[in-house]
Amino acid sequence: MSSISTIGILGAGRAGTAIARAAASAGIRVHIASTRSPTQMKYHLLQYAPEAKAVYARQIADDVELVVLAVPQEDLDEVEPHWLGTRVLIDATNRWEDEPLPTWLAAGINAGLSSSEVIAQQFPTTRVVKALNHISHWAMDAPRSDNARAAAVSSNDQAAAQKVSNLVEALGFDPVVANNLAAGRQTEPGTKYFNVAATSEQLSRQLL
Repeated sequence: MSSISTIGILGAGRAGTAIARAAASAGIRVHIASTRSPTQMKYHLLQYAPEAKAVYARQIADDVELVVLAVPQEDLDEVEPHWLGTRVLIDATNRWEDEPLPTWLAAGINAGLSSSEVIAQQFPTTRVVKALNHISHWAMDAPRSDNARAAAVSSNDQAAAQKVSNLVEALGFDPVVANNLAAGRQTEPGTKYFNVAATSEQLSRQLL
């Protein structure tokens, strides 16, 4: 049983619902929100995340221990920073080359920051951890084997990283903790182990 009892997921697309299913299978309660109201999400969740509880986006941080950010980066302007409060925020988003980005995110990336570092600036009351972005929704649903697939956890806050590591382990993956948030760029699209299974040793070398 996981030491984490309840998580929030902001985003009910393929990634968000896959994480919701994996969390529910691990005995973790899930609150999930999108741009649609809980009533509008009812039938979508019945099909893709039946055990998740639909909530309004503005309530995503209520009564949860951490929040997973699983919306397209082009839609980040729709996320209000005050919705997230002081929660640990798992940045599970990815930067796609053909995706239009919010002005603030594009400016930060052009200045040399990783996307997660810019997101940390945009949501300053949270403790941002880059994780779960390089695991596909197919892999999230796959049966777990004795040799756990490694999953990166990158943060400037080691206490937050440990909390997210506990969740990653509960989901059936072997957490590999990087020294800082900037290391998260090593698991973005186009990198060696994006959507590719890796051992802890392999992923550790990638995150250096």
